[in-house]
Amino acid sequence: MSVTDQTEISLSEHRVGQLVADDFRYAHVFSQFGIDFCCGGGRTLAAACDKAGIALSEVETALSKINSEGQKDDALNQLPLGELIDYIETNHHAYVREKAPLLMEYSQKMVRAHGERHAEIKPFAGWVRALVDDLTPHLMKEERILFPAIRAMAGGETVEGCFGHIGNPINAMQHEHDDASHILEKLHELTNHFQPPEHACTTWRVCYATLAEFEADLMQHIHLENNILFPKALAL
Repeated sequence: MSVTDQTEISLSEHRVGQLVADDFRYAHVFSQFGIDFCCGGGRTLAAACDKAGIALSEVETALSKINSEGQKDDALNQLPLGELIDYIETNHHAYVREKAPLLMEYSQKMVRAHGERHAEIKPFAGWVRALVDDLTPHLMKEERILFPAIRAMAGGETVEGCFGHIGNPINAMQHEHDDASHILEKLHELTNHFQPPEHACTTWRVCYATLAEFEADLMQHIHLENNILFPKALAL
């Protein structure tokens, strides 16, 4: 049953990951409300709202508005697995590699300029480095091990890798997604949700804005893998 058919199951009882998988526009609403739809995609909408401290009725109203705007765009959900992998690599993997060095540069400039006077700057820079250090080998493992295996399976080939069942590397990648999500939680705590203080310099403001953009892209990136690519690969 489509998530837009609410006659049998209330929208609040659907899992947020499935809601986004069925209609990508829902991701924008969840991001605005601070609802985790990638690593937390297994939660029902009601549970996700409760965790985020958001009124369920507000989110449902925003989602209903989207449903009234016209037909959903589920093009990515309909892509063959090889093309979906191409999309993830071309858009999201390339994005991480482009923006991660900038985040490192900005955060280190903040340490040099403000680290001695503002206690939150040094741990902030440390968590930025931790995020980049986690994601860099993660992308490589996907591109060199998991994605080629999924491409082969989608093409009808028998995959014989050192990892055993395809679920093993998928589980490993999902755990690493969780690690990235936990690091972002720490960064939210240190930055007041990426809101620079009034006295912040230009680099400080640009760094926070870039990090907010980076998180939004990463959440969509993880969602495509956790909620669409990986389940379809396991179904093969």
